[in-house]
Amino acid sequence: MKTASIVLPPKTTVVQEGDETKGIYVIQEGKVELIKTVEGFEISLGEISRGDIIGMNTLMSRERHVLTARTIVQTVALFYSTDSIIPFFNDANPIVSTFIKAICERVNYLSDLAIEGKMNEKKLEKNSGTAHQHAAQLAHLLAAFVRQGTIEHDDNKIYPLKSFLINGEIILFRKFDYLEKIFTAFSTSGLIKVVFDKKYGNIILKPNVQLIEDFAIFSTNVGKKGIAAFVPIKCHNWMSGLIRIHKRNKDNNGAFPKKDFPNMINRELGRQDGEEIMHKLMGYKLLTEKGADEGSKRIFYNAIQLQKRIIFESISRAVNDLDSGKAAEKKEGGKTEEKKGSTRS
Repeated sequence: MKTASIVLPPKTTVVQEGDETKGIYVIQEGKVELIKTVEGFEISLGEISRGDIIGMNTLMSRERHVLTARTIVQTVALFYSTDSIIPFFNDANPIVSTFIKAICERVNYLSDLAIEGKMNEKKLEKNSGTAHQHAAQLAHLLAAFVRQGTIEHDDNKIYPLKSFLINGEIILFRKFDYLEKIFTAFSTSGLIKVVFDKKYGNIILKPNVQLIEDFAIFSTNVGKKGIAAFVPIKCHNWMSGLIRIHKRNKDNNGAFPKKDFPNMINRELGRQDGEEIMHKLMGYKLLTEKGADEGSKRIFYNAIQLQKRIIFESISRAVNDLDSGKAAEKKEGGKTEEKKGSTRS
């Protein structure tokens, strides 16, 4: 029986789904992933390694390959062509041939069950998860887009958005309108700045990739824990005031005399309750105080972290409303169905 030893680099397609069977591959070293494409999705059915065979089922059934086999790492395999191996089966004891065919049919049946299970899992993924998790996914995609989607224009790098949400719809399996609402929250809350360019349409101006990725992590955690730990919305205005104070007093390194701080808040926000606001912000752990006595105590805060919190919480509240809206739609839909049922009865 003629055979040939071949070395296959990583990510090499050994056999392609739909191609004619030319023989079998017996893996000597390495790992190979088995993949089935269903409704445009590549579904991984697992890995095979040393001693496993690629192409046996289709060789026996004389059909085209029903799966794609792709190397994960460098793989060494022995290849037996159809012409060299079929005579071996023809000459084998009929009982042995029947036994091999029965095993192949069983493997095909189990493979079909695995494919069905994986498809159901994909559909479940598509319809599951919270809006916060979807926002995290979109943010990760946006960060990747920013890293790779630049165009040099007037000596600046720009990021055209023409096809971003269209691609997001395909990659994330979410409706365009839904992703657009999340993306709008990114823009209106200050995570990114979107401007119009006459040549390229809407573009992102000087995006901060790290900030986008930090939000993705934040949104993932919110998806698990909810928004209960958020500060009240009214605090955002107070926090913005603190950021402005910091910008005008950069030499202070984020530290201010506690005795002067309430008046600074009053002047910045045009209020008379700076003392109360200061203590509330300390209660939310947005401000900290250090010092041995009242006269020497100082107030510290991190303006950058405050700005991030304003942006991240603002987006998450908007995203949370999307989840609430979906829940309300489901509830309303249930009432409608109930009403229809009552009419029918």
